[in-house]
Amino acid sequence: MIGEGAAVPVFTSLPAYRAAAAELPLSTRLTTTVGGSVAVVPGAGEWWKEAAEARRQSAAAIVVVDPVEAPASAVEMLHQRCKGIPVIVERPRLRSDVVADARAGRAGIPARVVMVECASLDSEFEAVVRDAIGWARVFDGGSLRVRSVSATPRSRMGLLESASAAGALPIALSATTLAGREEGGLVRVLVLAEVLSSVTVDVPAGLMCVENSTSEGTLRMSTRFEASARLSLRRALEALASGEALADLEELLHDSRLAAAFSRPIQGDGLE
Repeated sequence: MIGEGAAVPVFTSLPAYRAAAAELPLSTRLTTTVGGSVAVVPGAGEWWKEAAEARRQSAAAIVVVDPVEAPASAVEMLHQRCKGIPVIVERPRLRSDVVADARAGRAGIPARVVMVECASLDSEFEAVVRDAIGWARVFDGGSLRVRSVSATPRSRMGLLESASAAGALPIALSATTLAGREEGGLVRVLVLAEVLSSVTVDVPAGLMCVENSTSEGTLRMSTRFEASARLSLRRALEALASGEALADLEELLHDSRLAAAFSRPIQGDGLE
């Protein structure tokens, strides 16, 4: 158990998280032991097995770093095994602070139409589509379902809507694969309603921009400069201190299930 005011041990070999721990010297300390620590799990390969092992070794909290693949069955298994401890999923294209900015700027005004577009390397397609769906979920405020998906050789276009009985918010999503070497992907969101909102997350360019427009003008939210690793580590510390239950794995599971419809092969170039 971590005592009040004590530095929380962080188990990681990732340079970004070692740097983040160094920037929080009063709150954290690096350790070589998983038990009782915030265990940082890289999101490559079968990361869910490593996360489950960290849970078995009594990690106090787990941070999953930018998962590349996220099979629904594996995420659901991990969710069941990790009940009782905080699990933070670092999603650089869907940062919690930028999400909070986007929601705050709308002052509770519901969306009427949501349009999302994303672009990525082939190797990141699933992860970027998953985060694009996450942004649609943010503005819908609930769970979604896929109505249809169409395909071209290097893109997918789909129609989503609210899964709740309260309404059927139309959501258009387009995803394109790009040639190149710059990793990270691009997500752009446009929300139509009494408040027009736009979100741009360009990881290679280091750009995160949230704007809200009304008849009175446009308000651009302050740029977030905190590194994604430091933000995720702070969230883990806050969750340990407060005992707050986090929904990161539940949200990842929701987004992964829908993203599968865009990732799997589509017969021909027509609608499913």
